[in-house]
Amino acid sequence: MRNFITLFFLIGQLTNANAAPPIEAYGQLPSVRSMAISPDGAHLAYLVNSEEGEFLSIYNFKDGPVGSVGASKLKARGVSFAGPDHVIIEVSMTARVSGFRGKFEHSGAFAYNLRNNNIVQLLSRVVNLHPAQTGLGYIVGIHKKSNDVFMPAFIGDQFSDPPYNLLKADLDNGLASIFHPGNVDTQDWFVDTDGTILAREDYSDKRNQYSVWTKKSGDWVKIYSKTAEIAPISLIGIKSDRSALIFSDRKQSDGFTALFQMQFDGTILPPIFSRTDSGIGSVLLDQNRVVFGVEYDGLYPFYEFFDSEIEKLVNSVAKLHPDSAVTLTDWSSDFNKLVFYVAGGPTVPAYFVLDRTTLKLTRVVNAYNNITDKDVGELSTIEYKARDGLTIPAIITWPPYVENRKNLPLIVIPHGGPEAYDAIGFDWMAQYFANRGYLVFQPNFRGSTGFGAKFRDAGRGEWGRKMQDDITDGVKALIKTGSADKDRICIVGASYGGYAALAGGAFTPDLYQCVAAIAPVADLPKMLIDERSDNGKDSWVLTYWKTVIGDPKSEREKLEAISPADHADAFTAPVLLLHGDDDTVVPFRQSTIMEGALKKAGKEVTLIKLEGEDHWLSTGETRLQTLQELDRFVTATIGAN
Repeated sequence: MRNFITLFFLIGQLTNANAAPPIEAYGQLPSVRSMAISPDGAHLAYLVNSEEGEFLSIYNFKDGPVGSVGASKLKARGVSFAGPDHVIIEVSMTARVSGFRGKFEHSGAFAYNLRNNNIVQLLSRVVNLHPAQTGLGYIVGIHKKSNDVFMPAFIGDQFSDPPYNLLKADLDNGLASIFHPGNVDTQDWFVDTDGTILAREDYSDKRNQYSVWTKKSGDWVKIYSKTAEIAPISLIGIKSDRSALIFSDRKQSDGFTALFQMQFDGTILPPIFSRTDSGIGSVLLDQNRVVFGVEYDGLYPFYEFFDSEIEKLVNSVAKLHPDSAVTLTDWSSDFNKLVFYVAGGPTVPAYFVLDRTTLKLTRVVNAYNNITDKDVGELSTIEYKARDGLTIPAIITWPPYVENRKNLPLIVIPHGGPEAYDAIGFDWMAQYFANRGYLVFQPNFRGSTGFGAKFRDAGRGEWGRKMQDDITDGVKALIKTGSADKDRICIVGASYGGYAALAGGAFTPDLYQCVAAIAPVADLPKMLIDERSDNGKDSWVLTYWKTVIGDPKSEREKLEAISPADHADAFTAPVLLLHGDDDTVVPFRQSTIMEGALKKAGKEVTLIKLEGEDHWLSTGETRLQTLQELDRFVTATIGAN
């Protein structure tokens, strides 16, 4: 049996003190990830990656290792507990279903019983389960007196517009039945620990109507309604005393998101968690989505709780690691044991457990076995001015073995999204290239989240324009300070970052000596046409993309002007394209369009198909393949040595 003790042994089996870690140390999935703790604080559960594949491992604080389950056949997305005796493994696989266009990411959940080591798939035998849906592993509540969990799912055949019903599933046998019917507009459910339905959230694409319902005397009552092309708010959880629902929304005064209360008569109360310098990044919930606190946006995470004592406790751990991002990942129901992930500082990322009763903080296990502290590149946060005066925050990773920090070869890695952001942490790709002697630059260009709605909205309609200028201006600032060598710069990105990489090659060809794009968008009109085909002309998804990028009908010339595939003639640097053939977010066709345009223009381009890979480089083998191909490409063009 694989066990927890083995993990501690592996920590000691690190790379030779005089040798850099092999590329596999970065390219494979982390050695340990997704650590969770049981509600009673007795067990830890986590995913372990080894030469034999990935597996779920269970550790009991009193008795030691108690079990393990192979998790390599499907893509494991995360681990959590459903009560003290059951571990939930969320998984997915890319699938194609007869009668439906293209592929989709089919998801699900397995329940592992700690008492008898039995494992079952939840919702596996539900009659008339709609054949093409994601989110089947989504648990919205746990019954406190039974082995049942509440899980929403679309019920109906492939020819119907299925309702989103609430199901009750047995954790011991996986069997489920409809607990309460929903409708075709239902988006989410909120359930109490005794099975009482607290709320239902609906949104109609056809009518642009958002509404919140609750049950009173057995009947549905609408307590909130608003007409909007995109759902105006999103319910997140419930207050611990069950007096209100909790949702996030931006404050009108400063544009930062805050948490608000909606009473069960529809009354909206002032924010309960709110700051004037930062918005809500994530909400800390229990298994029935009772809200305890929030993590705020920013380059370093910081927390606020209803319970001031817990808040002090969490922030005290952060103070012990001032140069790292200290993330609270899980906790026991009484908050006597808390699990933290610490990354981004001078040491290898690791999981810690804090025992509140003894105030002992224990480093449990490193997330990467074959990387030592000396191999970790130092991170710096910087700010610079874009050409129009906007302040742009960014992350820099310095080579760990280089004393002279001048005239370094530069890797520019714009993030995906684009509504996301780079913060302090352990970025496996950035750390690899820094370890090989490159300076790595990760700009949070306008349009990024994490810095307020005004900063995010400044990117609307600015793909290939001001958003790209922000990246360019950051690169030029590093050249001006003498940190970066202007003749050895490569831009590498994935998803939107892949678009930004191609846009860099197309619109600032003199700046980059190589361009690498992973799962990139290259043809914007084609992308928007596909979104309409996949989601329907009335979908809020299409409305969102029109707002962010433009309308393919009325603004086609504008979209072509910022599509790298329409500017292949401008490229001077060689281009590497990598794309998973199971990508359900950005079709593989986007890369073949770019490849064709560059070849027609007589440019140097290589397209590598990542067999069986999705949009997120979820598989260790193809993630490693991606890093190996990038390493060869970058070394051949701007090599650090």
